[in-house]
Amino acid sequence: MARHDMKGLKNNKHADTDTSVEEQEKPTLGKRFIALRDKLKLGPHYKMERFTAMLGVTMSMLLLFTVLSFVTYRSDVAQSVSAKAVYTEDFNFSLSGQKVNVEGVYGNKDKTDVMILLKMQSPESMSTDASNYELFITGEKKSLSYEPDVTFSLFGSTGYGIIRFQDDQPIPKEIADITIRANAELSAKDGSGASGEKDSTDGSFGSHDQGKLYVNPGADDVVTVDGLKTGETEPTKLYTALVAEALDKDIRTEIEQKTEELGKLLNREKEYTNRLVSAGYEPPKTPWFVDGDYVNDDGTFVAAEDVAGAFTFNYSTNSIRDGYINQVMSDLSSFDAYMKEHSESELERKADKTKQEQVDRIATLKGDDGSVLDLNMVATGTSPSAQVAAKDSVESLQATWRTYLNTKSKLQKDLMRKLFILDADIQSQKSSYSVLSGKNAVTFY
Repeated sequence: MARHDMKGLKNNKHADTDTSVEEQEKPTLGKRFIALRDKLKLGPHYKMERFTAMLGVTMSMLLLFTVLSFVTYRSDVAQSVSAKAVYTEDFNFSLSGQKVNVEGVYGNKDKTDVMILLKMQSPESMSTDASNYELFITGEKKSLSYEPDVTFSLFGSTGYGIIRFQDDQPIPKEIADITIRANAELSAKDGSGASGEKDSTDGSFGSHDQGKLYVNPGADDVVTVDGLKTGETEPTKLYTALVAEALDKDIRTEIEQKTEELGKLLNREKEYTNRLVSAGYEPPKTPWFVDGDYVNDDGTFVAAEDVAGAFTFNYSTNSIRDGYINQVMSDLSSFDAYMKEHSESELERKADKTKQEQVDRIATLKGDDGSVLDLNMVATGTSPSAQVAAKDSVESLQATWRTYLNTKSKLQKDLMRKLFILDADIQSQKSSYSVLSGKNAVTFY
């Protein structure tokens, strides 16, 4: 073999040896991890050190979680304070025990004129004159950062009232602590003599008839009142916007429901009548309070004849803003006389035997062939199925008439009366509305 070949073999062997040594000297990933573990004293021989490290990591994660939770909680609380307007749903006066509901907080778009709507549960037991009350206002934990112009108003005997905050700037988002003191005692003292707040130490609730509420008149969810100008003082417009329109809507929803029921009952009455005709019988005479009634294409109930005591005025195309009373009288001065005349007319109608509001029992059916079917003799299992079906149709027809009469009476008497009285409540505000204002009546502290 040539010398240079031998040399080459020798060099190659040396090169392979060098590479093997480098691979042996280069640490593996596993060895690096073990070395790091031993350096940090986390190996199997360092149980105490490993426990301490794990405890430290756990405590750090727990502390981080606690901090993040607290930050989130504070953020939620801040957001809640900004958004929520009503904090007291209802409260009682300390001595009389009279209950008052907080119906809501309403204001203009800029929140420079905000009204807290209240509703006395028993207005006959409380003074309906706002001058017989005092207001004491502060913040939840400290005094308010602002001092708005505050008035307290009562809408006569309706039981509704408002605490009104007005300012040149938007009302700040702060919880207000409001105490209402009643200076006129109209009911027995059956209250607790306390404010109802566990943390309250104010002894004035034991010596004065007072109620406490918490509200945020600058909150995000203060309801914007449309159609009411800022600073409006006309009582009929205030009552309409804050109270009557919502009540009118509720009553109209009931009217729609009753009208729909009447329409279905008329369809049912027609179905049972057709069954009798198809079976070869002459159907019973339709009662006067059903005959000729219908629901038109606009969904309005049209009665051929009204029940006794019905209030007859147009409600379908008119709203509470248009008024209902003006359709039957010029003003409220004749209201009492009208209601008395209405009651007398109802009694006269009920005495009219031709207009009896009742469903007489049907004992027989006349057939097309002149035969008479005695319904008292018809029974399931002993009579032909056709006769049993005819009897069932008659009984269903009578039940439908009874339900119809009851529903029609609720619509024409009860619900129409509600609309009528609602409008009367609005008109009465011209004389029964009262306002408490001035620094001597409202105290900030």
